[in-house]
Amino acid sequence: MAKAAKYRKSGMPPSRSAGTAISIIVGFIVSVCISLLFITLLSLMNVISDTFYIDNYLQYLMVAVNMISIFIGSVYAAQRVQSRVLLTGMAVGFLYVVFSVGVGMTMSGETISFSLLAGKLLTGLAAGALGGLVGVNLS
Repeated sequence: MAKAAKYRKSGMPPSRSAGTAISIIVGFIVSVCISLLFITLLSLMNVISDTFYIDNYLQYLMVAVNMISIFIGSVYAAQRVQSRVLLTGMAVGFLYVVFSVGVGMTMSGETISFSLLAGKLLTGLAAGALGGLVGVNLS
């Protein structure tokens, strides 16, 4: 006769989720790849179309690309982890912002003010947290 399985209080078997650190790194890599794809598409549109609309709104488009990339990377990481999704999404957002600010400072040679860095970190953390919450509910 088969024994009844003893699970946690919820009655569900324990989840076999991937490691949190690996999922955060993979989510970060997904975010960077999506950003590179969007940046390439925007560059091609700018070269091919030769309009001033893209130049005028490029700053806003890049903010949108960054937030969408963080969101999608956080969704992907949260689906892999299935626990602590808020922190996982925020970690993906934090890594992405630190990486993008570091690359930007290296390429331009300029420094960044504390208020600008704090604003970027807050928006990155918010997009990551939202992506983490959406990601766990999609799976």
